[in-house]
Amino acid sequence: MRLFARGAAAAVLALGLLQQAAQAQDVKLKLAHVAPPTSSFQTAADRMNAHLKELSGGTMALEIVPGGALGSLVQLWAQLRAGTLDMHLIDVGAMTPMKEARLFTVVHMPYVFRDQDHWRKFVASDVFAEMMGGVEKDIGFKYLGYVGDRPPRALTTRNTPVRKVEDMKGLKIRTPEIAAITETFKAFGANPTPIKASEIYTALQTGLVDGQENGIIDVVAAGWTEVQKYYMAIDYQQSGIGVWMSGAKWASLSDKQKGWVLEAAKRTGVDALAAYQRELDAAIAQAKAKGMQFIDVDKSGFIKATQSMVSDKDGTVWPKGLAARIGAIK
Repeated sequence: MRLFARGAAAAVLALGLLQQAAQAQDVKLKLAHVAPPTSSFQTAADRMNAHLKELSGGTMALEIVPGGALGSLVQLWAQLRAGTLDMHLIDVGAMTPMKEARLFTVVHMPYVFRDQDHWRKFVASDVFAEMMGGVEKDIGFKYLGYVGDRPPRALTTRNTPVRKVEDMKGLKIRTPEIAAITETFKAFGANPTPIKASEIYTALQTGLVDGQENGIIDVVAAGWTEVQKYYMAIDYQQSGIGVWMSGAKWASLSDKQKGWVLEAAKRTGVDALAAYQRELDAAIAQAKAKGMQFIDVDKSGFIKATQSMVSDKDGTVWPKGLAARIGAIK
């Protein structure tokens, strides 16, 4: 009996040690995004990786795959859904290609947010939590957090300064694979042309498109100042970066590891908020130093051209009254 007891105790001890060893094994999470490795997306991913390594004592880290190397925006969402990709980092509103997240189309509506402060308050609001919670439940993803502001989406062109909405007529503007943005630029009178983020520079350089619609930080970081002359702050959309994990990968982590991941995302967001204005000012200064001309724009025509987009979709694309609830956030 003593031998049996000793053997059983040894077995329990061995099992416990094996479990501890398994939990102590290094975990590398593959995170992909579609933007160039010089973008604000990459900055957010790098910050989160640094925090995760520190919090986990080096036992957890991100393997970051930028530039759409693993696929397009739509393909990365599909991989996350299938569990073949661990994490996806992208604009919060870029969930809309998935039917379960169609209500997030509202955040892509032009001029639905007053300014970046309004956007930040929305992301921190109960309205946002309610929207994201429903999507998490329907798709099975885990939303990890908000990891960085992006500057207002503006406009750059190579040959044509845009001072009023009429100047947009016929311009070929690169847009992402997001239907609401394509619709917006059609309303502006432009010819929206979806092109992968990794191919924007070449498209601008060769004249395949006349311009693009990212904010100034990404314009400078990606080197588009070399192939674009004019910058127009039409500021038609406010946005920021979120990060998600596949449900299967999330479920495989221990409670401690889940805590590290969530805290890393939280700290990344805090870092980004502290650095945003400094990075914005630096990007504007760099663009001007490289010869980019900042053109004053009459935004009233842009607003008028798109003002029916929200009312047309209210109650069909998103729950009725959602845009009003967002607008009421102070």
